[in-house]
Amino acid sequence: MTNRIYLPANRSNVDSFYVMELLYNANKLQANGKKIFHLELGEPIPKTPKAVLSEASRLSRLSLPGYTPSNGIEELRVRISEFYKSRYNLKINSDQIFVTTGSSGAFLLTFLSCFDKGSRVAIFNPVYPAYRNILKSLDIDAIEIFPDKNNIDKIDPFSISKKKIDGLIMSNPNNPNGQTFTNSELKFIYEYCKNNKVILISDEIYHGIEYGKPLKSMLNYGNKAIVINSFSKFFCMPGWRLGWAIIPKELKDNFLKLSQNLFISSGNIAQYSALKVFDSLNELNEIVKIYHSTRNKVLKILKNIPLIKFSEPQGSFYFYIDIQNTKLDSFKFVNKLMVETGVVLTPGVDFDKKFGSRTVRLSFSSKQDLVVEAVERIHSWFRKNY
Repeated sequence: MTNRIYLPANRSNVDSFYVMELLYNANKLQANGKKIFHLELGEPIPKTPKAVLSEASRLSRLSLPGYTPSNGIEELRVRISEFYKSRYNLKINSDQIFVTTGSSGAFLLTFLSCFDKGSRVAIFNPVYPAYRNILKSLDIDAIEIFPDKNNIDKIDPFSISKKKIDGLIMSNPNNPNGQTFTNSELKFIYEYCKNNKVILISDEIYHGIEYGKPLKSMLNYGNKAIVINSFSKFFCMPGWRLGWAIIPKELKDNFLKLSQNLFISSGNIAQYSALKVFDSLNELNEIVKIYHSTRNKVLKILKNIPLIKFSEPQGSFYFYIDIQNTKLDSFKFVNKLMVETGVVLTPGVDFDKKFGSRTVRLSFSSKQDLVVEAVERIHSWFRKNY
């Protein structure tokens, strides 16, 4: 037997998140005096509701118990349940809600609870890369469902019928392309998974950030699904490391035992502060209006760049852009753009292993004036170079 005592395990050899490497290089340029426009990061406008910040400040001066229950404080689970009743007209038992250490904790607990080594779990491309990498680290096979080569920025949900799978992860709205799924598409996905005994995991982290009719939760179609959400995006609490999962009662015991051993509990101040976010929904909805306005301004500029192709995002705060007509792969494109204009985008290889060398992601979640200036620089750069 080979001595591997000093070697990393194969399952730990996951792909880097290339956007972090870009961030490092961009920060070096910024330190040398170059103006940098960060359109590579998926962070919301830095406007955590004032009520949340005030509560966190107040709580920091109290002697709160250090640890909370591993499934989260009851008050927060009840507030989340009430939120689903008011927003989605769903009755969710608070005991089926697990507060987690970010959505990442929710995904890890879900994958461990639902799948064994060698299980086949499908993901749509383009996709949030952490799904693929967490699955790999757990020796679960990620089954890639790729888009059509002539429409690489669009997910076809009906393509799941071509795969033999044990599970499916989908996000709605999708990161990175801002696609939202219609009611008929969601119904198809739900019914297909139910009828074929496929475990369905619905990532609804960008719910609330949509530019048409409010989206339905996958649980509106039935209770045979697991829903994961986070306080990081719509709720404007990135970095507080707080998310949740809504799970069927059959998973409760194992979820609790895993949570006790892997995380013990989520942060106490973060949980108690998050109670106030549900009193700030009007404030958060106003932020979505800003995103909507920014999206429209960016859309107007991008439409004047003939070499690129993209679909209008209906949710989240990203454009996913096909740049193949530039004859540059996504790495060379983003580095050249960054050095020459200061605008930083994300290469598509983070999101699609087959077609990602032809795409980039543009985040419009920063302050509107900065985003518009950055996209105008991109427009000028194209006119100069092409």
